[in-house]
Order: sequence, then C-alpha cells, then structure tokens
Amino acid sequence: MSNIHHIPGRDNTIMKPEEVNTRPVFVNKRVAAEMFGVSKSTVYRWLDEAEETGEWEGLSIRPSATVTLIHLETMERFLRSRDKEFL
Repeated sequence: MSNIHHIPGRDNTIMKPEEVNTRPVFVNKRVAAEMFGVSKSTVYRWLDEAEETGEWEGLSIRPSATVTLIHLETMERFLRSRDKEFL
C-alpha cells in the first residue's frame, strides 16, 4: 500500500457505474437538443445565428463533413446572451 498517495474514501471512490457524473466539453447536435430541451432544428438555428454575428468563435467545430461538435460552455454563454432567463 505504499504506492497509494490518497486514501480511498466516500468522496473519491466510485462503487457503482451510476455514480459516475461527468460534464462533457463537446456534444453533437442531437445531444445538445436533448440537453437544452429543444429540437435539432432549433440547435441549427442557434448555430446559424451565432455564426452570423461573428462573436462566437469556437462555438462549434467540424471534425468531418458529417459531424459538428458544439462546445457546451460557449453554447451556454451564447444562450444566456440571447435570453438571461433561458438557462
């Protein structure tokens, strides 16, 4: 046990898969729609609106021709700028 630097405890040990809770950095359009409770077409409109303003660089990336990934934190900031009560 001399290789252990932290003692296992309730605050740093996961015993069941459902205890894992992470926050994604990027999500695809379908997941973004589910997370924000809107349709995919609404997510498309938001991305188009943000792109038109030119103020939201880094909101989305396209790693391939068929995949668009949305930076979740930037999307939340964009939505707050549109309507502070949205989130």
